[in-house]
Amino acid sequence: MILTAEVKIKSIKNLSSEYIEMQLRNMGFDVLRWAIVSYDDDFYILSISYSKD
Repeated sequence: MILTAEVKIKSIKNLSSEYIEMQLRNMGFDVLRWAIVSYDDDFYILSISYSKD
């Protein structure tokens, strides 16, 4: 099954896709796609699609 969600990831100065993907894996998501949809000084808000068995 494929699900969607919005998640928060801590904001860092030198953002990279590797950082985002590592954070999502650490949260337990098997992510198919992600996009930053919003941000502030502390967090990035991501829209993700992920696979769930």
